[in-house]
Amino acid sequence: MADEDICGADCADGTPCEHPAGSCPVPSHGDDDSGGAGGRPSKFDEDRRRAILQAARNGTTVEGCARAAGIHHSTLYEWLDEYPEFSEAFERARGKGEQRLVEEVADDDPKFILERSYDYVKTERREIEADVDQTTTHELGEDEREVALETIRELQERDAGE
Repeated sequence: MADEDICGADCADGTPCEHPAGSCPVPSHGDDDSGGAGGRPSKFDEDRRRAILQAARNGTTVEGCARAAGIHHSTLYEWLDEYPEFSEAFERARGKGEQRLVEEVADDDPKFILERSYDYVKTERREIEADVDQTTTHELGEDEREVALETIRELQERDAGE
């Protein structure tokens, strides 16, 4: 590398820094455009932003949205924390994607999409018919016993009157 292609700032051991100029990861060298904050330039740009939001509108998972932009999902989560306007746009796009997916599969099985992408859980109760021969016993308390005996008496009287 030519001298103008490297950072060149003094390292702790007194040697010149060999990292690329303009993107040196050593904060104290401050050779980036962030006013001396150092580190690599952010990958957050308009192309990645558009790719993430389009993937979200398509109903893609968070991990899939990150892949669409060529980043790791942890980076996407950092951007959502760091850029509030982007975070709001992402949530709106995810909502549109969710709605579109649900409408597309509403006749088939919308629970599958909701469970997999949006942590939706639905419990179902079903009635079944069964031919079962079973005897069940239950201990009655004093009050319950009185109510049961009275009910039996009423049924016997009704049956006798018919």
